[in-house]
This record gives sequence, C-alpha cells and structure tokens, in this order.
Amino acid sequence: MKLGYAQSIITPSIERPVYLAGFGQNRIAESIHDDLYARVLALSNGKTTMVLCALDLLGLFQNDVSDVIDRVKAEHPNTQIVIASTHTHHGPDTQGLWGPDDKTRGVDQVYLDDLKNKIFETVRLSLALESQVTAFKTASVQVPGVAKNARDPEILDNELTVMQFLSSDQRPLLTLMDFPCHPEVLWEENTHISSDYPGYLRQRVETQTEAACIFFSGALGGMMTPDVVDHTFEEAQEMGLRLADAGMAALRKADGLAISDQDLRYKHLPFKAKLQNPLFKIAIRRGLLPDPRDNRGQITAEVNLIQFGDGWLVTVPGELLPKLGLQIKDKLRSAGARVTGIIGLANDELGYILPKEDYRYPLNPLNPKDHYEETMSISKHIGPILMEAVDDLLST
Repeated sequence: MKLGYAQSIITPSIERPVYLAGFGQNRIAESIHDDLYARVLALSNGKTTMVLCALDLLGLFQNDVSDVIDRVKAEHPNTQIVIASTHTHHGPDTQGLWGPDDKTRGVDQVYLDDLKNKIFETVRLSLALESQVTAFKTASVQVPGVAKNARDPEILDNELTVMQFLSSDQRPLLTLMDFPCHPEVLWEENTHISSDYPGYLRQRVETQTEAACIFFSGALGGMMTPDVVDHTFEEAQEMGLRLADAGMAALRKADGLAISDQDLRYKHLPFKAKLQNPLFKIAIRRGLLPDPRDNRGQITAEVNLIQFGDGWLVTVPGELLPKLGLQIKDKLRSAGARVTGIIGLANDELGYILPKEDYRYPLNPLNPKDHYEETMSISKHIGPILMEAVDDLLST
C-alpha cells in the first residue's frame, strides 16, 4: 500500500481584519500565536485511493469543500476525498456568522479563495504517494479528566483513537489521532490565532516519531469542551501533551500488523435532510450563510466508512453529540471493528447533530439557556436521518 503526506500553512494575514470564529461576533485577531495547517494523508492500494484532509478551521461548508474536491477529481477521478475541520475556535471565520455584527458576513473572500487553492495543491502533493506502507498499528485508550460534557455531564466519551502507518523497517510514516472535544481551551477572550490543543498534540507526536501527525475531532457536540480552569495556553499545551502521550503509550503496546492492499476499504453514502432552523434561514436571507437547499428545502450531505484493517472510521458532516457517537462506535464494533473512531465536521458543517429525543428548540432562541445546540442545528430530524444512513452504510 502506498502512502503520501503533505501539509501547508493556512494562517491568514492579520494585515486585514480577521474575525475569529466560534464564540461571539467582532472578535478580531490581534496576533498569530501558532500557525494553522492543512494536513493531508493519502493512501492507495491500486484500486482505492483515499484522501483524508484535516484543517485547523472552525468548519467549511459543502459548497467550498466541493470546489476543492471537483478540482482534485478532474485530475484523479477515482480518488475518494474527506476534508474535515478540527473546529478550532481561534481561526478565521470561514462560514459567515462571526463578523462585526449580525448583519455583516465575517468571511474574507480573498482568504477563502486562497485557502481553497492551498488545500487543492496540498492534496495534489499528497497524491505523489511516495512511501510504501507494510505494517499498521491501531489502538484506543481512555483519557479521563481532559474533557467534560457541559450539556449532559453524565454522557462522556473519553476515548482517544490512534492509528499509525509503518515502513518495512517498522519506522513510523504517519500517526493519526482522533478525539472528541472542542479545541476551545483558550475561550472567548482569546484574540490570538491558534490551533489550540491539537497543535501541541501534533508537535509532541512528531517529535517522538520523527514523522507526520494528523489530528481529527470526533463526536464533540454536546458540548464536549476542555475541562480547564483558566483557559490559558499552558492548559492547552498540557491537554495536547497528555493526549499525545496517552496515544503513543497505547501504540507502543499495540502489535504491528502486516498490511495488505485488501486492508483499505471505503464506502460512501449521501443522504438528504431538510433545513428547518429559523435562525439559519434568517442568516441565509441576510447573506451571512450560503443557501445549500434544493427546491424542496433539503440539504444533501454524506457519511463515509473508512476501514484500515480492523480500525474503522465513520465521517459525519457536523458536530455529533457524544450520545450518538457512542452508539455509532457500538454499531461499528458489532459489524466487526476492533478500534473505532468518528471524524466530525467532514465535507460539511451542519452544526449540532442531536438525538431526536433530546431535541428541545427554545422558546427564545436568542436566549436558549440549556438548549443552545438546538439553535445551531439544521433540524430535530438530522440525528435520526444520519443514524439511519450509518445503518445503511454498514449493511451494504
């Protein structure tokens, strides 16, 4: 099996106003603490070529993701591509809701166009597939005490999923890590561009392995948020290092298994869901958000199943609540997976994806209290529709 990797810096210049996404409006970047990256892993067994791209961004909508994917497929038509965001709350607004006020779009179109060009070029570089993979390790480990569920404290997923691809001499070629928690250690007062804890995690892993590390966020809805006190860079570093060390320890205990071309498998399933959120409709009318609806008011999204031997990943197009994330992991294990993970915010950002039984749209969405997630979700139906799509994906 062939492996390729490439990365590029996607940090915006602060010579022009950069509206930081993820908390309140009009939060303008004052400095760059650490760079943001596009990191791309490509794998090919000669029949299936799989590209996984992780962006240090809050999220990208499907129309922008499709612009990149269409360009790649024009050159590599048989390539399957997943472009996911880590959901850092300290990068530029790439969606539109975090501008100077509730009537002004926060996206810098010049930056967004340049971003898409950089992602495309980085994917192209990864598809050179310069390394030969002969072995593979995968493991999962519970890492308690770094994250909490601010919405439903009793529902918690502390599982860190790790995968590592090895050369013939057992040298690491790339390490993949996946954890379900918002990259928002630094909180709303921060005005410095940063990848938050994933940046420290990657740096630690790369120092230890002398190979690339790519990080994805899992089912981080709910709100799965860092369990910190002061929201400092020191706490972000501590969280990143703790996760990195736990993941590396788990890999050291894992057996390195020979990997063949048959160990890479991929399934893709599109689905439709109606956009019913009144706040999103207002934002579309004001021009803050693009309109993704067809003539029936529906959005087309997708789920994907990626299998590396007995390590299975499911991608979802938004912020899945951990209750549903845990259910998906159970489904994967029942279908034959040993190690499971979820890649969130993949090929779209539909907001929060809630269980239907837990969905309560607030009477005043501008003061939602305990039901903020509902005000940032396309509808109460997206959860069951997505779970049905995952069931269909596993049954085909």
